Amino acid sequence: MLLAIVPVAFVIYKLDSYKFLGQNEIIRYLIQFALLVLVLGAVALRIVYKVYLVVFGQDLQKGDYFERDFVVVMFCFIMVQFYYAFRKKRKINNYKKKRVKVMQKWLLQKDEQIRAEEKKSNELRMNYEHELNELRNRKQRLRANHDRLSSDENRLKACLKEVSQQIEVMIGAVNEWVRIPQIAYFHLKEGSARSKLVDVRLLDGREGTVDIDSLAKIEKLWPNVFFRAGRGLLIQQLAIKDQYKEGNDYIVQLLGIDQEQLKVPAEAYDRLLKIREEWALVNER
Repeated sequence: MLLAIVPVAFVIYKLDSYKFLGQNEIIRYLIQFALLVLVLGAVALRIVYKVYLVVFGQDLQKGDYFERDFVVVMFCFIMVQFYYAFRKKRKINNYKKKRVKVMQKWLLQKDEQIRAEEKKSNELRMNYEHELNELRNRKQRLRANHDRLSSDENRLKACLKEVSQQIEVMIGAVNEWVRIPQIAYFHLKEGSARSKLVDVRLLDGREGTVDIDSLAKIEKLWPNVFFRAGRGLLIQQLAIKDQYKEGNDYIVQLLGIDQEQLKVPAEAYDRLLKIREEWALVNER
């Protein structure tokens, strides 16, 4: 039987090595059956017959032994064929199982890598979003500071332009050009509305009049320098030394020779305090 199994194995190996037969199982099984069962079986029995005839002097074809031996040999060939087919199927299944395990392990590793990359990506995204928000907030702060500085710059330029101007003041019988910072305040006396003149007091103590018929016009000419402290009083802000409360009175103290103290309404006092705080913030910037 060993001599029969070796050719069977060789034929099966050769048939399995062909790519076409490996892809067409039915054709391969038909060819194997024809070669192994019919051709190879007949050749094997013919060899057995010759061996028995030459060695033992017995003709197996004349007795029932021939038919029994033929059946046994054919059964062995068929079982060998089934064994190789089953073995091949088992090897394929084992390979598939190993392949599935390897692929599952590979997929798990890839999933872990993907999760790690996603975690890293989320951390980077959160970090970038945080930095972006910081940059946006900083941009907004810079823009707000720029707007404030631009506003303060425009206000300072307007103030410098106003304080550099002069106004003609009638002091006694003489007209004199006086710079704005020299003025303490404008005010209205009784009868000034008839003469259409506004009285002015300078920081050096002198008094005079200007050829303007209302405080509103003066306030419109120099809005950043003068402060309305009442219906008949317009104080020059640079001339203010201090402001404070004295009992129920609200006092604004001026610079100059006389250090004059003016009583102002509470509303005007609070408004002036707010304006001075705004100028203090401008100076800090």
